[in-house]
Amino acid sequence: MTKPHCLVAAASALLISAAGVTPASAQLPSLDKQPWLGHFAAIEHKRFRLGITSQGKINLVPTNEKGDPFSQSLSIPILVGIEEILPGGATLRTIKPETLVTEDKATEELEKTTIRGKVTGDASFELTIEQDRGAVSIGGRVVEPGTLTKNPIRFVVRFRFPTAYPHNKKIADKKEQKIFDEKIEDDRIDLKWTDGKRVKESFIDPVDAKSKEINGPGISAAQVEIGAYKDRKFVFLASPGSSMTLSNDKPAPLHLGFTIHWSPDPAKDPEGKARVTFEVK
Repeated sequence: MTKPHCLVAAASALLISAAGVTPASAQLPSLDKQPWLGHFAAIEHKRFRLGITSQGKINLVPTNEKGDPFSQSLSIPILVGIEEILPGGATLRTIKPETLVTEDKATEELEKTTIRGKVTGDASFELTIEQDRGAVSIGGRVVEPGTLTKNPIRFVVRFRFPTAYPHNKKIADKKEQKIFDEKIEDDRIDLKWTDGKRVKESFIDPVDAKSKEINGPGISAAQVEIGAYKDRKFVFLASPGSSMTLSNDKPAPLHLGFTIHWSPDPAKDPEGKARVTFEVK
């Protein structure tokens, strides 16, 4: 005799087939209420909001004294995953959302979570994000290389600062340029290299942010001040066994956008305990 639960299962399968529906791809669990609909985890701090979507996308949104975003265009994407070091430069392998797994529940009050997943090339990684009184720490490691065995790979976190003044991207008039330069003369990024040397860069003059003159042997601390975010300051610290570097798409003033890259040294941090910690002050 056919058992009742078998009949139910068979009927369910027929209904799914008839409707042309297939089971959804696995992703991180998500919240079902606004403003975090579709997000796995979130942090709401008095100076920023941070959201992690069910597909693993992370976005930092600085907020003003009223708790409102300065502008959606001023949000800072945080990209995590595995970077492959090719002969012509490094490329960030895309996360495969259907591979993301966690033992944690979706939350709008994130304190700590660990996420595992794969990138294109089937290299797998482990990501940990923690938050303590507004200080957010991110770390991780490569677990398996998958098919990415021809070139060096490493776990990486990228903070992508956008064009700070999009309405002033192209100024043809010298007088207007002078006025704009005076407006941003206090914008700066203060860097501390891993050897202790301190470097300061303005946002006015064109720079190659990938250069050794800016990055030195690696960066252990950085503080970013940009007038578009009013009085907010962004502070980044790399723990021992890791370091940061800067980059931009081409030599240009930093107000047109730049990226802070953080990565642990696999030889010094095989267990993935190193962290990059940031605060919005």
